[in-house]
Amino acid sequence: MSADNGAVPPPRLHRAWSRVTRFVPEGAALLSALIFGSYLLGLVRDRAFARTFGAGAELDAYNAAFVLPELLLDVLVEAGLAAPFIPIFLQLRSEGDGREGDRFARTILTGAVTIMGVAAIAMFVFAEQTTALIAPGFDAGQRDLYVRLFRVMLVTPILFAASLTLGQVLLAEQRFFWYGLAPLLYNVGIILGTVAFSDALGIFGPAIGALIGAVLHLASRFVGLRRSSFRIGLGRGFRMPAVREFVRLMLPKTASQPVEPMTFLFFTSVATTLAAGSVSAISFARNFQSVPVSLIGVAFALAVFPSLSTAHAEGDRPSFLRLLRTNLVSITVLTVAAAIGLAVVGGLAIRVLLGGGSFDAEDVAITSSVLAAFAISVPFESLAHLLSRAIYATRHTLLQVLASLAGLGITVLATQLLLGELAIVAIPIGFAVGQAAKVGLLGLALAIRLRGWRPT
Repeated sequence: MSADNGAVPPPRLHRAWSRVTRFVPEGAALLSALIFGSYLLGLVRDRAFARTFGAGAELDAYNAAFVLPELLLDVLVEAGLAAPFIPIFLQLRSEGDGREGDRFARTILTGAVTIMGVAAIAMFVFAEQTTALIAPGFDAGQRDLYVRLFRVMLVTPILFAASLTLGQVLLAEQRFFWYGLAPLLYNVGIILGTVAFSDALGIFGPAIGALIGAVLHLASRFVGLRRSSFRIGLGRGFRMPAVREFVRLMLPKTASQPVEPMTFLFFTSVATTLAAGSVSAISFARNFQSVPVSLIGVAFALAVFPSLSTAHAEGDRPSFLRLLRTNLVSITVLTVAAAIGLAVVGGLAIRVLLGGGSFDAEDVAITSSVLAAFAISVPFESLAHLLSRAIYATRHTLLQVLASLAGLGITVLATQLLLGELAIVAIPIGFAVGQAAKVGLLGLALAIRLRGWRPT
């Protein structure tokens, strides 16, 4: 093909693509696009809720019914899977014919579904007792609605336990499209249930939609693995050394999982002592701040995690360090730019998307100032995701947990020290200080792990 027709010659195109992939891990752009799509569908879902039910007692009961099942799924299954599964799975697959890796994965799948199933049965039996913890302020009618919705929701965490485990296999095999598609389908299910069934079933329409969404979430993982050598099924290898190592590594991560909820619980507690509307301002600003963290920090960390794990499993220290350095630079550059963008145009976005009605100019101004301060934490929080995954790739979790706990302590201390002078802005500034400290500690922890690494 000649250049006269305006087409880019393949070699030049190949060189340009090589430059891009040098700084963007394979699959990161795809994951970012799918995560952004999930955010957009989340907005559509919330708009459907608002138009159908308003901010009333039914929607409060629906949202409350999700809290405990999601928390238990997060702590009992998702937290443990995030750290040790992929490094162990890839190590086992690299040995022999790979059957031990698949046996390990099927065993973890069986364990995750069993644990979540037992927890769901217990929650079903004690559903009424959970109202004292989750919804103490509901009246009798709302409590009854909450209990009925809660029991319907208990099917979803069992489906998600299976789906999350299969998602780790997809990540390990770098099948990023099918991994990232599942959350979109979950929101599609909720929207479908809200639109199609709310007239007949009321607030149980979205609940049925959540079940549909969970089925779609799991089904997409089955489809994504249809050409994989991995065969989905039950596993009974609970005495495998790899399973024992998995449990040893998952326990610290599981124990540290409440750190982020505790951080924002602390922020909520502090905000309630300030001017009216402070809690909402923190919540709205955090929602905006989390977008670039997810699109860049989370997406890059997820995309490079399998490659880091493979490099460590193969004893390839140069490749591990090259991947780490490249992604550190890419995330830093992109998130600093995103932080500057949030600080500059965040106020306009808040005015356009949230302003109007009861959300007056003063609310816009306060939320904008909080967002501008929150923007400082974007690069640090994003880098923390990468450094945490790099530590996990070395098959270690305790140092990451200690760094997270120390970051929480520093966040609390910094916020309290700045509160008198900065008022509500002390909260995002304290968060940025804590995240910066966490990044420093994670970097130190990773250096310790790499110093002790003896490549094979």
